[in-house]
Amino acid sequence: MRKIKGKPASKPRAASKRTSKRVSKPAARLQPLETGQVWRVGEQNLQIVLMGKLLVHYKLAVPNAVRVSNSVGGRGAVEKYLKTNKGVLLKTVKADAPKF
Repeated sequence: MRKIKGKPASKPRAASKRTSKRVSKPAARLQPLETGQVWRVGEQNLQIVLMGKLLVHYKLAVPNAVRVSNSVGGRGAVEKYLKTNKGVLLKTVKADAPKF
């Protein structure tokens, strides 16, 4: 009869520091959107012209652009865009009333 060679019994390991749970920082929350805010998104600036209950009127262009088109999007869509593209709030300009 042949002997079967097996691995020797291993010793139980003590819990190491590396197996402990890592505590991560909570995700930075976006500030609520307001009229007059300017957000930096990549190489472009997103300026919020007018905030409604459901829609946001905004301008998205490179800084110092000659012509900037106005756009309208849903509030959730703009917030999601800022979050996915890591938008940073540059400044908030208080606007009294919208000028048409």
